[in-house]
Formats: sequence, C-alpha cells, structure tokens
Amino acid sequence: MDSRGCALFLLLAVAFSGTARADLCSPDTVPAATLLLPYFEVDVANPSGKTTVFSVNNAAAQATLAHVTLWTDSAVPTLNFDVYLTGYDVQTFNLRDLLHGVLPQTAIASQDPADTISPQGALSQDTNFPGCPIVNVAPPVLGDSLIRAHQGRESPPYGGCVAFPHTDGLARGYVTVDVVSRCSVLAPSDPGYFSGVAAFDNRLWGSYFYVDPAGNSAQQENLVHIEACDEPSGCTFASGDATFYGRYLSAAQDQREPLPTTFAAAYVQGGTFSGGTRLVVWRDPSEITTTTGACGSQRPTWFPLTELALSFDEAENSAAVCDGPGFDPPSLGCFPLASQELTIGQGVIPGSDRLNLLAGDFGWLLSDFNQQAWMTAVLTADERFSVASDAVALDHGCNP
Repeated sequence: MDSRGCALFLLLAVAFSGTARADLCSPDTVPAATLLLPYFEVDVANPSGKTTVFSVNNAAAQATLAHVTLWTDSAVPTLNFDVYLTGYDVQTFNLRDLLHGVLPQTAIASQDPADTISPQGALSQDTNFPGCPIVNVAPPVLGDSLIRAHQGRESPPYGGCVAFPHTDGLARGYVTVDVVSRCSVLAPSDPGYFSGVAAFDNRLWGSYFYVDPAGNSAQQENLVHIEACDEPSGCTFASGDATFYGRYLSAAQDQREPLPTTFAAAYVQGGTFSGGTRLVVWRDPSEITTTTGACGSQRPTWFPLTELALSFDEAENSAAVCDGPGFDPPSLGCFPLASQELTIGQGVIPGSDRLNLLAGDFGWLLSDFNQQAWMTAVLTADERFSVASDAVALDHGCNP
C-alpha cells in the first residue's frame, strides 16, 4: 500500500471508529444494526414500470453479514436471505428482482478462493461466518406465490392472503436488514432469531429509491437507521422497555432502539408541485400478525391501526383529519396498515379517510400514531421532477 493508501486507511479508521454514534432512541442517520425500508411498491407485470431500489453499505473494515427480510403490508414475513459484505462493501437490490426470486450472489472467504464473487478491496477484510451456503441461491421454486402474497392475492404456500387485497396489481410491503452473526433461514419474528442469529454491531447504512419511468420521476431517501445497544457502548434495554422488534419478544433481546411515534410533515397541493404530496408511512402493529385467512374476508386482529392527526395551514388554522372507528361516521382512518403510501385527497384502501386537508396549497400535518412509526413526504411536479423528505420526529423513541 502506497503513502496515499495508508493515509486513506487511517482516515477511514478514524471515521468509522465508533464516534458516529449519536443519541440512542433519537432518529439519526448513523451506522446501525438494523435498516428499515418503510414501504416499497413494484409493478411486477411491467419490466419498465414502477419499482423500488435500495442499497446496503458496510461502514466498517471488518466483513459483515446482513440478513434481509421482505414483509407484506400486513407485517407478514415472506422471504429472507443473507448477504455477505466485505469491508466497506455495498450491495444494491431491486425489489422487482427479489420478488422474482433473483437474489444477489455473495460468498464468504473460504467459499470464494479466487475472490471473484465477493471481492476484497485493498482496505477491506474478508472472513468466514458459520452456516453460510456456498453462494446465495434462490429459494425453492414457488411460481408466482411470492408476488401474489405481496399483492394481497391468494397464496397457498403462505397460508392464504397475507396482505391487504389491493386491486391495482402492484406488489407492496417493507424490508428490514439486520446485522447477524451466522447465516440462517429464520425471520426476525421466529423464535431463536435474537438468541443466536442476530448481532448488535452498528455497521450498516444505506439508501432507497422510488423509480417511476412512466411518470418521469424518482425519489431518494436514507433507509431508517436503527441502532442497537452493543457491548462496547455499555448500554442496555431491559425487559419491559420498548424496542424495535419488541412485539416478537418477551423481553428486549433485540436491543434495537424504538422509533418515534409522532411526526410533522409539510405538504404541498399545488403551485410548482402540481402532482401533490404522497405520504409514506410504516407502523408497528404491536403484535404478531397471524395469517389473514381468505382474501377479502379476515383481517389481522390489529387492523385497522388508528391515529390522531391535525392539519395546519399557513394562517395556523387547524382541522382534525384521519377520523377512525371511534368517530361518527366511523372510517378506517388514514393509515390502517403496517406499511402504505397515501396520496393527499385519496385513501389507502376503500373505507379509509381520504386525507382532505385544509384549503390552500401549503401546510403541515401533525400525526400521532400511538406506536412507533416512520413517515416520509414525497412531493412531485407531474412528469418533471420530484423530491422526498423524512418527516420531523416530535418525540423520543424511548419516551414517546
């Protein structure tokens, strides 16, 4: 390594020596043990249609193993696989590929002696993890069952209908990515995942992109970065504390910080942004989702999730929106699912509120989701340009 390489190595060593940790339980974009893609949608029938892309980066020189899980919009896991990352590595995923069973090809050091599958850089480490296959391979052939599951259609391998039955053909859901210590076929909702599979090193970071070629638009935001209490930090979550995966555990074994519950998001309904505002919302159902049964009938016991929301215009006029089951006339609220995108003036599903805000082009929305959540605003100018921005968290994840 020449002098410039040595200098770069020292710079990277300082940059990722652990000093990036910010205030635990406050939302911040620092290397984390879990990443959340709060919502995805894919036009699976059109190779040039809407899709969602995301990247996972390793912030450390040490090799890292990441476990990717796809979930439906009703919080049912459908697919999980491992991705091996050498030091400072990056892997990019297109949800269209994953839904069609095309997984990234990575391999640990002993299974890649020619260093052609997962190349090791000059500043990177390459190592081994237990239980890993020779390379990542696609799951057993399920036909279109995975796609059907994410469309809310009948999918026998998953026990029926495990997502809300939207009728537009789009596949929807969300994604989690965890640092793990070994390869596994378990999902975070399975017993044993946090007592031998999951790890607690805060090393991952990444971004996601909504791509709509037909609409001539794309948006990018950071994945939600969820830190863990790791051994060097000396912190710990105790039994009874809120944690990100707490709904699956009798105690806080996941040691992941919880997300906030209350958010403020600006909206635009006209002017330059003629396409209006869409709100991407992920929510914690607070309980395990069992199979939702036959499509069009049964729902998870937590459905619909409710919220309290107020809209404000530029003159500070306010109005209550998102009236749920406790209101007259009752509705399903604005964000009844675990993962969804809502366009202002429309509803997520039939029977849900249309989120018609106050008159005027500009304003902001205050949303209290009661449980941990995440919100992102997407603003578009029809077929010209678009932007995405995370909402502002108004409370602290550990003390909502």
